[in-house]
Amino acid sequence: MTDEDKGRSRLVDLAREHGTSLAALSIEMGRNVSYLQQWATRGSPKFLDPADRLWLAKRFQVNERQLGARDPWEPGQP
Repeated sequence: MTDEDKGRSRLVDLAREHGTSLAALSIEMGRNVSYLQQWATRGSPKFLDPADRLWLAKRFQVNERQLGARDPWEPGQP
């Protein structure tokens, strides 16, 4: 399971825990009503836009890595 797959699953869980839907979140963030549902269930888009991921992390007060963010590249890493 990739980090992005884990992020998809975590977003679904967070929405449920907070009593909201992916459709409501999509609208709240100014996206098409099906944006997050498609990302979470179909994997389209393949990667969540970094600005959207940050918005969701702030909305749910979680680390962006829980939503599929990778560790940042640092000098000395491949």
